[in-house]
Amino acid sequence: MRMQFAITAAVLFAASATSASVVDFPARRAGLWNVTINMENAKLPVQTNRMCIDAATDAKLMKLGLASKESQCTSMNISGIGNVRTVDSVCHFNGGTQKNHVEMTYAGDGAYHMDMRSQFSPPLAGHDQSHIVQDGKWVGPCPADMKPGDMMINGMKINMLGGGMPMHAGRLTPEQIQAIIKAHGGH
Repeated sequence: MRMQFAITAAVLFAASATSASVVDFPARRAGLWNVTINMENAKLPVQTNRMCIDAATDAKLMKLGLASKESQCTSMNISGIGNVRTVDSVCHFNGGTQKNHVEMTYAGDGAYHMDMRSQFSPPLAGHDQSHIVQDGKWVGPCPADMKPGDMMINGMKINMLGGGMPMHAGRLTPEQIQAIIKAHGGH
């Protein structure tokens, strides 16, 4: 289950860019984004997903990300100015603790780079730490078959705001988690 959290966390970061208020982080340009996720040590291939956003969806996703983190994290420190933001957090899931250090660097409203290092206690899937690198890039207007909030993962469409596969209280459902893991080549 904790491996599922690691994969889900990467996708939620892709969806919301971070878990903080809209005021604290630069807004992303409306349209279609390619988001590449590399989860070192997870034995998963680098994954590029597509996501359609607009200003309202971007703000809602950030709010949902913050709500889920607030309910599970005992500590969260957000800092930074200009184009760099840092988030340090201590979160609790299924009896375990996860310490995160996330650094995001924005290139205007059309690209960002995220580096997320986590430590797990007890170890997660045999690892006591993980390193996720994510790059997001605006590629143009959303295609006609995608609406704001839609994310394409290996040809499977999930709406991060709940369309098709409901999201409850800012958390992915077990069905969404399983679909994400399957799409990323997991079991």
